[in-house]
Amino acid sequence: MDEKKAPVTTPRANNQRHEVNQNPDQLDRVFDAFFDEPRTMKEADKVTGIMRENICWYCRTLRKQNSLFPIGKRLCRVTKHRATVYTTDLAKALNSPQLKLSML
Repeated sequence: MDEKKAPVTTPRANNQRHEVNQNPDQLDRVFDAFFDEPRTMKEADKVTGIMRENICWYCRTLRKQNSLFPIGKRLCRVTKHRATVYTTDLAKALNSPQLKLSML
């Protein structure tokens, strides 16, 4: 009767990072949306139909894979707020003034 029950462990209790199950098809669609034309996340939302909140996770994945490059900031065509513009096309990224400054 004096036996203690083991505590319930959860990923947060073990200080493990919470990973989201990502849909590979959606990741490919997000990659292609940024490859076609440099866009903000909200603009990619409108083109792909994938929620911006999910696009944030896909952008994180692409950044970790060194496949997504910020090329500058401008007004978003959807929200009319200043936002970062991203591309997955390395040629477009190398031509951007943002990346040129960071390489100096």
